[in-house]
Amino acid sequence: SFHISLQKAMVMRKLWLFSLLLAPLWASAAVTNEFTLANGLKVVVREDHRSPVVVTQAWYKVGSAYESVGSTGISHALEHMMFKGTAKVPTGEFSRLVSHLGGEDNAFTASDYTAYYQLYSNTRLPLALELEADRMVNLTLDETEFKQEIKVVMEERRQRTDDNPQGLAFERFQSLALLTTPSRNPTIGWMSDLNNMKIDDLRRWYQTWYAPNNATLVVVGDVKVDEVKQLANQYFAQIPAQTLPNIAVAKEVPLIGERQLSLELPAKVANLYLGFNVPSLTSAQNPKDVYALRM
Repeated sequence: SFHISLQKAMVMRKLWLFSLLLAPLWASAAVTNEFTLANGLKVVVREDHRSPVVVTQAWYKVGSAYESVGSTGISHALEHMMFKGTAKVPTGEFSRLVSHLGGEDNAFTASDYTAYYQLYSNTRLPLALELEADRMVNLTLDETEFKQEIKVVMEERRQRTDDNPQGLAFERFQSLALLTTPSRNPTIGWMSDLNNMKIDDLRRWYQTWYAPNNATLVVVGDVKVDEVKQLANQYFAQIPAQTLPNIAVAKEVPLIGERQLSLELPAKVANLYLGFNVPSLTSAQNPKDVYALRM
């Protein structure tokens, strides 16, 4: 299938910039340890003691490719709402607290995952895990907050796509290139779906996918694996696992002809997009072919 996505490109740019921040950490020969809690939460720990910092990431196996017709953009909208408060951490306090303690935090959504990260001095690891565990299960999802935040999402769409000739052209290109896989839909969602989205839709999505057995916790930095294991059990072990929906893996139909689309948009220069149908991890006979093409 086609693996071309404007949203993915943006996410990869964020990851690339983020990796530059962490380059000294990842360049070491540190050992990576993995373990799984009884509730299914997978934990990956990479120790690096050259700098007294730590990064925590919570990756959920759900993104825009999991969305159905009429619900596009719901994974990304929920990403925004994950910063809008729990009973313990009111609206606005999550990022304010992180910043007050000298840290950084953000999140990103793609086709196959939604991820959240925090970056601190290593003394703040307990706080990072406590905050992440809290919003995994205790999100408030207030309707008033949602009505305000969905406007932010709509404005993000206007800036990146509707008012951006290259972004708009790429979105239409992707919808033409992909016929039978959900990746044809934009990660941020179609505007009509954003207009129709309700807080109950997000609540169902949250209750369906945000579970420890659908998540991976990554901790990298000046930490000890035993310390991470103790804290992960302290903050996450009591969160119950849940039954996840069975998702059929969609495959793109074989192409039988060339498709073309021409757009007249007010761009400064002409743009040409070409896409080629190549093997994916769901269709390749040899997975190495996919990785070679990605490289």
